[in-house]
Amino acid sequence: MNPLQDAFISYGRADSKQFAQKLSERLTALGNTVWFDVNDIPLGVDYQKQIDDGIEKADNFLYLISPHAVNSDYCNLEIELALKRKKRIIPLLHVEEISYETWQYRNPEGTKDQWEAYRAAGRHSHWDNMHPAIRKINWVYFREGTDDYGDSFEGLLGLLLREKEYVHQHTVLLNNALEWERNQKQTRYLLTGEDRQSAEDWLATQFKDSQPPVVPTDLHYEYITESIKNGDNLMTQVFLSHAEEDAETTDQVRRTLMRSGITTWTYRSDIEFGSDFESALKRGVEEADNVLYLMSPHSLKSKYCQYEIDLAIKLNKRLIIMLAGTVDEIDIPVALRNVQYIDLTDNKTEADYLKDEDDLLRVLKQDATYFNEHKVLLTKALKWERQQRNPCILLQGYELQHAQAWQEVAQARNANGPTEIQKEFIEASKNQTAAVSPDVFISYSRADSDFARKLNNALQRQRKRTWFDQESIASGADFQQEIYKGIETSNFFLFVLSPRSIKSPYCADEVEYAAKLNKRMVTVLHRPVEAKDLHPELGKVQWTDFNANEGEFEANFKGLLQTLDTDPVHLRYHTGLLLKAIEWDKKGRRDDVLLRGSELTEAEQWMGQAVEKEPRPTALQGEYVASSRGALEINRQQATKRQRMVIGGLASLLLLAVAGGGAAAWQWKAATRATKEAELNQARSSGLLSLSLSNDGKALEAWIEAIRAGTFVQKHQVTQPEGLNALQQVILKSNKVRSLNGHDDQVQSVGFSPDGKTLVSGSSDNTIKLWDVETGEEIRSFNGHDDDVWSVGFSPDGKTLVSGSSDNTIKLWDVETGEEIR
Repeated sequence: MNPLQDAFISYGRADSKQFAQKLSERLTALGNTVWFDVNDIPLGVDYQKQIDDGIEKADNFLYLISPHAVNSDYCNLEIELALKRKKRIIPLLHVEEISYETWQYRNPEGTKDQWEAYRAAGRHSHWDNMHPAIRKINWVYFREGTDDYGDSFEGLLGLLLREKEYVHQHTVLLNNALEWERNQKQTRYLLTGEDRQSAEDWLATQFKDSQPPVVPTDLHYEYITESIKNGDNLMTQVFLSHAEEDAETTDQVRRTLMRSGITTWTYRSDIEFGSDFESALKRGVEEADNVLYLMSPHSLKSKYCQYEIDLAIKLNKRLIIMLAGTVDEIDIPVALRNVQYIDLTDNKTEADYLKDEDDLLRVLKQDATYFNEHKVLLTKALKWERQQRNPCILLQGYELQHAQAWQEVAQARNANGPTEIQKEFIEASKNQTAAVSPDVFISYSRADSDFARKLNNALQRQRKRTWFDQESIASGADFQQEIYKGIETSNFFLFVLSPRSIKSPYCADEVEYAAKLNKRMVTVLHRPVEAKDLHPELGKVQWTDFNANEGEFEANFKGLLQTLDTDPVHLRYHTGLLLKAIEWDKKGRRDDVLLRGSELTEAEQWMGQAVEKEPRPTALQGEYVASSRGALEINRQQATKRQRMVIGGLASLLLLAVAGGGAAAWQWKAATRATKEAELNQARSSGLLSLSLSNDGKALEAWIEAIRAGTFVQKHQVTQPEGLNALQQVILKSNKVRSLNGHDDQVQSVGFSPDGKTLVSGSSDNTIKLWDVETGEEIRSFNGHDDDVWSVGFSPDGKTLVSGSSDNTIKLWDVETGEEIR
């Protein structure tokens, strides 16, 4: 099919073929793409289909006015399609009328009487039979012998450039929407990610001081709002309750709502064939912010409308009534008699309807956030109840705090407050014994939302706690940070493979973050992909093919469950330790966040075992456990100064080993591990342990071995001087161990300059100090904070320092002069 074009040229061949050819060539020479039938219709194809496609894919519809064009059935069909697709139409007046001589040249056998009849029918003129829509539009004049071609052409270029990007986006979205419509409105053709947000922004664009160059079609509105709905877990802002007899009025109201970017639910568009009708109605009401009831004699008699209204009242939904037909008050249910309604029956002009439209939109905007949160929380609570109060659906952390804050507001309202099931759900969430990490983070393209939702529901029914963005991000939260937090807290990272997901930059970012955290990756194949196109991290994993077993979901799901039930203890501990390490890192690596006692012992034992498992420990986990051990040993008051140096040096070396990424590897070796006695004897005779340097080892494996050795020293309380000397000497031979003294209180943060020659430190003595790494001497002290300095860092060029303090300030410092900049 045709690519997108800047312009489509519609013309009458008899009058304007040469002019159209010239115009096409001139526009093309200036870098424009032009659809011109002489050049763009290949042989052996459906002629009309090619023309229709050309119009749909062009930003502008150039109509060359001439007698032949205005009297051409083909040109009129082209105009009608351009109007239907709401294209920017630019009329160019080329020929006003043809003479008798011209007519006779084209009709050599024609008689004078035929010419007169031709004239009487107005077929010789551009005006008499002109399409009404063309009459209303300002023209560009290209009359030969009358108008200056150069000036006219410049005027045309100016029009093509006016709001060019907005007009182009109209074309892009139109063709996306047409593809969606022609593929039975399948979910995978809807907009996702940045494309969806861009479409929403486009739809919201206002032209206050001028006419818009184009306006969206109803298909644009439906496509964009359905994309929004798909991204919101199929929840909507308005449920339309109406009788079939009021379908025309309902469609008008629905168009009004969609034109304002408001998502809607109607039984005609949202109930799939073969599904349970009443269950679908129930879900539609539950998952809508508002129920809009079109009251009429027909809807008052409808059992379905009555069911929807009763349910809306039971669920404390906001009920909005629009009067769609004259009714007797006695027929109105008692519960609705005192409700203010919008009356559509007294509308006589379009202005009357527009006023009602404004009233409706104003009501929907009032407390919109509150009713959205009411809906989201109700949907989760009902899902929890239907799954026998499945604990995996309970709220935690920020979600729970958000729900509790909402409940406080809701209980103070006179109407539409919290339901009993919402209260029970929040209370059950509060009473959880402890926070539980999600079992599975689901990463997918929004184009595959239907499958992802099905997968999420199936996992939850199996008591798997999932992190699924359509359910797990509270309104108002930082989306990207919540995504990262979801990956951090989950034991498995499950990726849904499809052509769209493997090309999505958002999905790739999630994969890379999961890989950075050494998460256990699981892949499920939803739609066929090329293995060569996979992200390298995904390419390492054998996928579960959901197209196998003739696409039977349950059969393939069993295979996925087996994978998710592998080594749960190791995975849960990996996640738990990772979260503690991340917290420690985010809090400036403070000592009060480090591991102590049995927690530290357990972590060291796990690190020793985890090196042989997948997923393996991360560098951050290694640093965290090493720092915990180092801090514990330093604080032991009974230990000797030499012991403190050895253990402190051990922690420093381990940190450097992790950070070095394989530049140096340390391996501790015990002569024999047969018995405790044999280990102690060997340690005494050989100087405890020997430490060897290997250039081709891996930092993390070396760190694990070192931890094992450190645990051995602590466990057997080896304090023999000869053993400690052996260990210390190897450390001292391999690295420069230096103590930098000068602060009067705890050091809370340190950092190296970009060139590695200078160290900066921030302390609870309220000062910042610069140190020479080579000599260990203090270069300069920075004074200006009134409380503990918790965080320090160099700028990328090394010329500026930044510091953060408990005195609630951030300060910038000149490294060279020591002066406070700001």
